[in-house]
Amino acid sequence: MKNKYQIWYIGYIISLLLILIILFTDFSKIADIGLAILFSVVLGVSHVQVLHNKMMKNDTDYKINVMDERNIMIQEKVGNVTNMINTALLGLATVIFICLDYVIPAIVTGIIITIQPIILITISNIFEKKL
Repeated sequence: MKNKYQIWYIGYIISLLLILIILFTDFSKIADIGLAILFSVVLGVSHVQVLHNKMMKNDTDYKINVMDERNIMIQEKVGNVTNMINTALLGLATVIFICLDYVIPAIVTGIIITIQPIILITISNIFEKKL
């Protein structure tokens, strides 16, 4: 059980490696920007997970608040509303791309809008089977 959470520390090492790659290689500016974004994502996720796991283990008030049924219900409802808003915004972006004759971005956002409900149904079925 103890080793289960130590995997997040690898993110710190990967982040350091990404920074070293950015500093000591001569990639294009676009590649450096992509690596910087990847660095930010890996470092952010790893750090949040490490802090969360430490607080769950050491801070009883934090653990009670995280595991509280009311808070879990609120998070689920917020997630559902956020999903609907994101779908509407993607639909709006698709319409704007079509109006501006940006065919490729319109196709990409249209595909995302089409796939999103399928992903939602699939994940819901997986969670129903687990519960």
